[in-house]
Amino acid sequence: METEPVVLVALFVALFVALFVSLVACGVLAVAARRRGSRHTVLPAQRQKELLAPELERTRGAYEVQLTRVLGEREQALVENRALRSRLAEVEGGVEAAVAAQLKVRLAAALEAEVEARVAAALEARVGARLTAAFEAKVERGVAARIAEASAATARNRSQDGAEVADPPGGPPLSPAVPSRLPLGRDSGADSTVDGADLGPLIVRSASVRGDRQREDGEHRRDAVHLGLVEEITSPTLLSVVAAGAPRGPWSRSAAERACRSLAAQLGHYGERLGTELYQAAYATTRVPADDSELGGLLRTAVQGVAHSVRLVARNETGGMSTGTGSTGAAGDAAVELALTGLLSRLGDHQLREHVAFGIGDGSVLRLREGVWDGVFTGARQARLPTGSQELRWARLETRPGDLLAVCSAPMAELLLREDLGDWFAERWVDRRPFLTTFFSDVNVRVRSAGGDRSVVCLWDFGEARRTRDQP
Repeated sequence: METEPVVLVALFVALFVALFVSLVACGVLAVAARRRGSRHTVLPAQRQKELLAPELERTRGAYEVQLTRVLGEREQALVENRALRSRLAEVEGGVEAAVAAQLKVRLAAALEAEVEARVAAALEARVGARLTAAFEAKVERGVAARIAEASAATARNRSQDGAEVADPPGGPPLSPAVPSRLPLGRDSGADSTVDGADLGPLIVRSASVRGDRQREDGEHRRDAVHLGLVEEITSPTLLSVVAAGAPRGPWSRSAAERACRSLAAQLGHYGERLGTELYQAAYATTRVPADDSELGGLLRTAVQGVAHSVRLVARNETGGMSTGTGSTGAAGDAAVELALTGLLSRLGDHQLREHVAFGIGDGSVLRLREGVWDGVFTGARQARLPTGSQELRWARLETRPGDLLAVCSAPMAELLLREDLGDWFAERWVDRRPFLTTFFSDVNVRVRSAGGDRSVVCLWDFGEARRTRDQP
């Protein structure tokens, strides 16, 4: 019983020693295994290093070559940059020099222009002053001459104790007639009218003056004149119209004015066809020239439209009772009866200018050539509008540089064809470009005539526009 604890202790000690020995053996084995493993791992690393050494050497050589090339390129870029900077400096210097030179040239030109302008202004001022002084002296001489003429006329009047003033030698008095009575009647208008324009080589003036007998009787002027362009005709064309109302027609003045406006409108309706027929030579290369009957038909149609428009004047004035048939209609037509004369003239520079004259009544177209008046067209003398539109007459005319055409009422044509007055008008109008007031004074000259109102449109043909600048 006493040996059992000792045996147990011995067994325990043996087990402890065996365990200790096994632990020591395990530790020894682990150390040995660790040393063996370290030898196996170190040897491959060295081998790998030996194998990679040549590759590292080649890679380093390649990087050195590439670095050398980059450094060379950098050095070349630096050289080129310095060259570019040098070139830029040269260019900047050249540009500055060019700008400076151009600026000097422009400044010199501007200075020269300013000097020329000042010199021209000074010369113009001096010339203007001299011209003004010369013009004033001329005006003063003219005024003095007129005053002397008026004084002489006054002296003659006083010496003759109220007798009529005798005309000065060589023509009628220069001073125009002045009406002493205003016209009466609802249809009355201005005593006189004047118009005109300088249309390049064609100078045109128009005037309508109340007749001597009408002024004495207190009757109003019954004529009308019209100037205008027919815009619908392709080639620029001037329309000149003289409408002479019947002497005793109550509404003939209004009818004459309406006829002028209506004729312009009617011709505009047929502008394209009318232009083709008027100037056939311009279309000769593109079409066969039309028969002149086509032109006559167009003019007759236009005048028929004018007749209808004129009848409306009587209808408006009489409350619509004068446009029917029978005696009432005839009385209405007589109240607006008129003679109509028109002239279509081609504008522009022409050595041979084309015109077309047409009319109904006793109006006419005269031509002044080389100081001689000739009648070149006369309408149907016995016919009148609005009843005689079918009796329209027309004719083609031509003028040369220096010619003058006059579209006249019958009383004015009578004055121009009189031996004692025709030369006087020819002398004052040949190769002239009169002022409107001068032309009006000529038409309104103080001469006794048995006719009625004086109405005329004059056209001076100079051929080329540059020639008109040399005319007085």
